[in-house]
Amino acid sequence: MRPALAIRPVPPAVRVTDLSLAYGGARGGVAALDRVSLEVAPGAHLAIIGPSGSGKSSLLAVLAGRQAPSGGRVELAGRVARIHQDLRLVPRATALANVLHGSLGRLSFARSLCFPPAERARAEALLVRVGLGHRLHAPVRTLSGGEAQRVAIARALMQDPDILLADEPVASLDPENAAAIMALLDDLRRERGLTLVSVLHDLALAEAHADRIVEMRHGRIVSEQARGGAPRLLRAGAAQPACAAPTLPPRLPGWGLWLAAGLAIALSAGVLSGAGARTEHAAAEALAFLARLVPGPAALSEIPWGGLLLSLVETLRMAVLGTALAVAVALPLAALAARNVAPRLIGLPVRAALNLWRAIPSIVWALLFVAAVGLGTMAGVYALVAYSVGYLTKFFYEAFEGAETLAAGALAEIGASGPQRFVHAVWPVALPALAAAILFMVEYNVRAASVLGIVGAGGIGHELKLAVDWSNWDVVGAILALLAVAVIAVDSVSAAVRRRIA
Repeated sequence: MRPALAIRPVPPAVRVTDLSLAYGGARGGVAALDRVSLEVAPGAHLAIIGPSGSGKSSLLAVLAGRQAPSGGRVELAGRVARIHQDLRLVPRATALANVLHGSLGRLSFARSLCFPPAERARAEALLVRVGLGHRLHAPVRTLSGGEAQRVAIARALMQDPDILLADEPVASLDPENAAAIMALLDDLRRERGLTLVSVLHDLALAEAHADRIVEMRHGRIVSEQARGGAPRLLRAGAAQPACAAPTLPPRLPGWGLWLAAGLAIALSAGVLSGAGARTEHAAAEALAFLARLVPGPAALSEIPWGGLLLSLVETLRMAVLGTALAVAVALPLAALAARNVAPRLIGLPVRAALNLWRAIPSIVWALLFVAAVGLGTMAGVYALVAYSVGYLTKFFYEAFEGAETLAAGALAEIGASGPQRFVHAVWPVALPALAAAILFMVEYNVRAASVLGIVGAGGIGHELKLAVDWSNWDVVGAILALLAVAVIAVDSVSAAVRRRIA
């Protein structure tokens, strides 16, 4: 007689034992999870339901390894990937680029700058599988909600997971799209042998797709239900704490605003009354002087328009060249100063040095460079570079810090290094702000370059200085008119570029 074969039970893909999580410390903190225990068999779909604040997303965060529990034990059989409720995609990157981000955890920084052909082929195949083969190169910001959700699914699959965590994957979708996404997740689970743990609000969707449903309330599992079965009560939920009525900030009394306005008017009136009759006399003289800046018909033909236009072109070249050189210096400095890019030991000294650097006005830089390299446009270019570096670096590192979005955090969860997150998540998001800062600096430098010529740094400012010295007011008026036209033209071009990159 043959001996009976012992059948070993298959270990669960997910095992959670007495899991606790308290925000703000285990003692006196807010209990997000309270002694949660559950198991999920390999290849099964567990759906977690419950009201907002019941601990569903906190449980998934612990399973994903992004939140350390206060107590208990978590055992996972294989790699884990998570689909976030808010997707955390890079909106300016294409669907293909976002899916390729799923491979960052297994690629070096150099290889991730230009993804290997094999990874690109896998990403394209995944997008085709989720029904987006026709949208490979579309920026995510142009996709519908259902399409963006499919990109997030493909990015998660690009990580080759054994366990897939889906945090409310259909919360922002209409019923038709929600059903389609859940059906797609189920199909992918069966095809790839994935273990799926999803958080859902819709009980009907959970009953239609999940093998097992658990309900959470106040950080506890209170009931569970197998597919086709009735819910089984496991634990009574804790009483919901009463919510205190919100305290509104005190309103400033209306009389305070009127008092402030009255003081401002009184101070202004005191300054004007102190000037007395001199104010009226100065205003009349100013109007008479402005009238002298408008050349008459006879004077128009005597103005050296050709020379002035050449000087204006020289001024524009100074502004553009000075800004371009300043950008080349400011970008690496901004990377060293940004809190989300460089260590604080480097960033803080760089920021302090930049604060001192910005204290020097552009006209002072021009005087220094005229003394160093002599009269002419190069002194003006160097002055614009020196002045612009201080401000562009500040604009750039603020743009880098402002671009530290949830997408960068999602790439960190995937395993992307700091440089990889910067290139693939921070830089694309910061690009519009960088371009806007550069355009602003060009506009400013056009104005600044026209002033630097007064101290011998070239450009139309030199012609303006000569005309003022010789009291040639017709030429002064013509120069001011040319500068106004140039500034308006630069502003118009900048506005058009901003609209395109928005």
